Amino acid sequence: MTLLEDIYAKLPHAGAMCLLEQVLEHDRDRIRCATDSHRNPRNPLRRDGILSAAHGVEYAAQAAAAHGVLSDVLDGEAALLLGAVRDLDLKVARLDRLPTPLQVTAWLEARAGINAVYRFELTADNRICVRGRITLVSVATEAA
Repeated sequence: MTLLEDIYAKLPHAGAMCLLEQVLEHDRDRIRCATDSHRNPRNPLRRDGILSAAHGVEYAAQAAAAHGVLSDVLDGEAALLLGAVRDLDLKVARLDRLPTPLQVTAWLEARAGINAVYRFELTADNRICVRGRITLVSVATEAA
């Protein structure tokens, strides 16, 4: 199993929704990933063949979740939802037209249990394409 396969095994994503292809580096407060999935015509986030820059939020959320797994905060037991998006700055209209791989960097700003706030940037060819902040919140599940 590759590092990303191990990470995605602990997340609810499967198949083509596993958008990240490589973890380039990570530490206690940050993760940087890379992918070419934004150029894949079968990317499941595309609508009418277009992958909007707004979908960069999903890329950032997956990077943040991967950081949680690598930080041993997420173990596959609890589900996370995207609770909030703030300060979203779309520097491009579409991700699918970017000719180079995306780098997705997420910086941990705050954590309470598994809930977390991350600042993020998506770059291509050293150019910022999307940036903002996201909040990931846990979903409490109860036995029926």
